[in-house]
Amino acid sequence: MKIHFFNDAPHTPFILFCSGFGILPQAFNPKKPLAMVYDYRDFSNADEICALAQNAHTLIAWSMGVAFASRILYTPTYAPTKAIAINGTPLGIDTQYGIHPKLFRRTIQHFDRKSFIQGCFGESSNDSYLSPTHILQEELQSLESFCAHTPLAHQSKWHEAYISQKDMIFSPTAQNLAWETYAKTHPSFSMHTLTSPHFVFDTLEIL
Repeated sequence: MKIHFFNDAPHTPFILFCSGFGILPQAFNPKKPLAMVYDYRDFSNADEICALAQNAHTLIAWSMGVAFASRILYTPTYAPTKAIAINGTPLGIDTQYGIHPKLFRRTIQHFDRKSFIQGCFGESSNDSYLSPTHILQEELQSLESFCAHTPLAHQSKWHEAYISQKDMIFSPTAQNLAWETYAKTHPSFSMHTLTSPHFVFDTLEIL
């Protein structure tokens, strides 16, 4: 994984942002101090990310970043003041509570860069926001294996989830089902509905 720092993070109180699959730092223009985790081809530096998380006051995870954070970041000593999930689910890849495994496998085998960009960004698509295609395919394979072989952390706690009803990447039905199930055992948890595409950061001022 890679880390990109915005706005003097980590030398000032900062947000840890676990980004989604394939999206580069230039896609974002955060106003707040931010440490962005991206490029999920290699999880060998997970301990470094966990150490970084200990100093972040807020966790924001988007898309497959929610699945990563739900497995790796939560330890008995980690308790962010606020943890927000956006257009993703803890399982990430699942027949009910995420992207269906067969669909994810087909995406790996027949990755269509143009279709992904349109599905992710909608009309405001920008090819320069994505990694090169061969890196994207490697990242998909890595995420598939990671989700299949890394269990959820039992102590993970999310405070809020944002769900885009126009999401063409992560099924809103699967998202709603996952978070409604989660809310049953977390009474303080709240859900919010958006009308953005999968990439919400042009309209949701959260970073």
